[in-house]
Amino acid sequence: MPPKSLIDLSHPLTPQTTIYPGDPPFAMHSVCSIPTDGYTVHAVSLGTHTGTHVDAPFHFFAQGQKLHELSLERFVGRAVIVDVRHLARARGRIEWRDVRECLDWTRGTIASLGPRSEEKIDMVLFWTGWDGWWSEQKYFDHPYFGRDVAEELVEMGVRLVGVDTLSPDETVLVQDGGKEDAFAMHEVLLGRGCLICENLTNLGELVGRNSEEGEVWVSLAPLSLHGADGAPVRAFGWTEKTR
Repeated sequence: MPPKSLIDLSHPLTPQTTIYPGDPPFAMHSVCSIPTDGYTVHAVSLGTHTGTHVDAPFHFFAQGQKLHELSLERFVGRAVIVDVRHLARARGRIEWRDVRECLDWTRGTIASLGPRSEEKIDMVLFWTGWDGWWSEQKYFDHPYFGRDVAEELVEMGVRLVGVDTLSPDETVLVQDGGKEDAFAMHEVLLGRGCLICENLTNLGELVGRNSEEGEVWVSLAPLSLHGADGAPVRAFGWTEKTR
């Protein structure tokens, strides 16, 4: 039986879609029309990291897994939504000590999660609230996470980390000669086989559902692009009753 309701966690793709600096813009135009051809077809141009999307290890590692080498099971799983809105400041770094406290108080989360825990979290999705600035310049000034957050999450066995921001790392609009740890989250997570999903939205609609309606589940299945380093997704979440 399908879930009673699905929560859409994806931003729509439009000409106003926020694009990471240097990535190609999104575009869509008509190539066939009903008056002329009897049917409608559009051509779409976008990058592999356009809109709500997932990163495969190949995004940062030449020998890392490419998108087509990852099983569909990697993109569907039980999720914990971590509310870090009170920590979200423009270009502010969020450290593990803060995340740990949020995890301890998140409904449905086991405070003692660790490498030996019998109960594993498939996905951890961070709700910063920054998706409210989508398509605005301030979206680039999102909060980001310290290296220790990535290290602790992979030790816990988390296999996908999602954010409602442009990146879990700081987005630098002007190159400053190579900032140390500029891509710490990407390097640690993808280097250990943990996937990343960026530009999520509506995570707040799933907060608290673990205890109220059952477990939260999320699907982040991407386009099937052979040899790709990432791809857009139509992300959605739902709840499943627990016995």
